[in-house]
Amino acid sequence: MSCWSPVKPVTPEEKHICLEMKSQVETLAGGNFAVYIPVDFISKNEGEINYTFVIKVDVGGDKCLHAKIFESGGGELDVQDIRYPKSCSNTLVPF
Repeated sequence: MSCWSPVKPVTPEEKHICLEMKSQVETLAGGNFAVYIPVDFISKNEGEINYTFVIKVDVGGDKCLHAKIFESGGGELDVQDIRYPKSCSNTLVPF
């Protein structure tokens, strides 16, 4: 089993993944976000074809959420879980 990466700023790839999953994240959070800005992330490679990301998303008002998103080797995405609300100062950790 692979280890989690250090915290890194989002790249266009993680931003795209996070934005694509916004509706699933909003459903899990129980509301819509006018502000939804991916900030940083950690990731884990699983079997060299699957990836799990935990992405910190700024949702405004000094609130963030942490979204755990799984990407299969075939490119399919799924939001596995979220942690909300979080302070924007909370460090990303695997969950």
